[in-house]
Amino acid sequence: MKTFIAEMCIAGALFLTLSASVMQAAVKDDAAWKRAVADPAAAQLARPTKVQYDWQELERAMFIQLDPATIQQGEYDNGTTPMKEIKFEKLDVNEWCMAAKAWGAKEIVFMLAHSGGFCMWPTKTTSYHIGNTPYKGGNGDVVKEFAAACRRHGLKAGFYFWMPRPLSEKADVNTVSYSRLDKVQTWDDAHKVFGTRFNEIMDRLGADLVTEIWIDQPIKAKIGKAIAARAPKAVVQAIGCHDPYPTIRWPGTETGTVKYPCWSTIQWSQIAKNPKTQYEADGYQAQSNDDPDGTYWAPHEADITLHDHFWHMRPDALNHRRSLEALMNCYEQSVGRNSFLILNCAPMADGSVHPDDMKRYQELGAEIERRFGHPVAVVEQVPGNEVVLNLGGLKEIAYADLWEDYRYGHRIREFVIEGFNGKEWIELSRGTAVGRRYLSRCPATPVSKVRVRITKSVGTPLIRKFQLHAK
Repeated sequence: MKTFIAEMCIAGALFLTLSASVMQAAVKDDAAWKRAVADPAAAQLARPTKVQYDWQELERAMFIQLDPATIQQGEYDNGTTPMKEIKFEKLDVNEWCMAAKAWGAKEIVFMLAHSGGFCMWPTKTTSYHIGNTPYKGGNGDVVKEFAAACRRHGLKAGFYFWMPRPLSEKADVNTVSYSRLDKVQTWDDAHKVFGTRFNEIMDRLGADLVTEIWIDQPIKAKIGKAIAARAPKAVVQAIGCHDPYPTIRWPGTETGTVKYPCWSTIQWSQIAKNPKTQYEADGYQAQSNDDPDGTYWAPHEADITLHDHFWHMRPDALNHRRSLEALMNCYEQSVGRNSFLILNCAPMADGSVHPDDMKRYQELGAEIERRFGHPVAVVEQVPGNEVVLNLGGLKEIAYADLWEDYRYGHRIREFVIEGFNGKEWIELSRGTAVGRRYLSRCPATPVSKVRVRITKSVGTPLIRKFQLHAK
């Protein structure tokens, strides 16, 4: 049946070939586009919600990790730091925002409470919070400061917080042995703490600002109704959770990349499984379970540290700062493979961003703009199976850049990108998944024209954009 549908779609598609002069887009045929969007052969495909679409269009985010673990020069807070030594005397959230904007991030996800239980706002759930430290004379509330700074800088906000595990429960031996400093005794206690913290956070951030929520160790979370009511514009990363169900997925590594092909869809049966451990949950929703015909839309978010294997800052981390080229590879192999990229920022123990880290973020933003901000040819909104870009003479192309209008599902299933060298068409790249974006490095061969041919699809293909980038 699937083969018949694919063949029918290809046969009935609009075989449209367009040429565009250098740096000039073709005239859009809105009527043809609307007909293609309404193609009934693609009606059964899973599609993103508006919230999921708006989030993925942000493309990249920064992750901020700062808590007493930074002072302890470790990865996980062990509770040994006296409250009087938690000062963060140079913390300025505006600086975090500038670091994010430097490399083009449009959202910041802030770790508000990790496994140690320290909260970056005054909370009713514990005395282990920023209000009981010397920070701003005991009157500090970093979450309020974070909200104000994001609004000031035009950034969206996300937050990471932890589902406490009761002391009466055995540790999950398949995950890291985290310190359990919250001292909750039962799951009922954990749910009360978790729910209270969520509402305290949302009181400070506001529904208009929050576009992403990370829940760690969430299998037994019961907070779906609260998120729906108070954070309706947020996608949720909550692996293995059923309340709420996750609307974005972690691909299964911390490399800042996804494997190709990367599909945003998975079968509902995978999401609906009841894992017993977090390790099991990770496996159920990993990228290996992607399915282009999946019935549930949940795109991937690739995460990566700036300093290799260091989520929190400590002296040795500065010797492991990733190179610009390594970070560009992450961008190409996440954003350029239909994923979202979130890059960590680890402030120093005083709360400030290391100057050399800031410099690397600036370099990364400049290089992304240099490579992909000035296409030499582009065409947009093309329904059909073929589009051609005319370069006006032989030119060496560095990247082909194909976008699908994924609001209407994964329609493109196979394609080939070819260049005309003056004598014949030669293959530059071929693939399957496109989704939001497919970036491909091209061989160093001068060509005068480049075309993309969709060789397999479900319904009429919707080429949102096809552009080329020079060396």
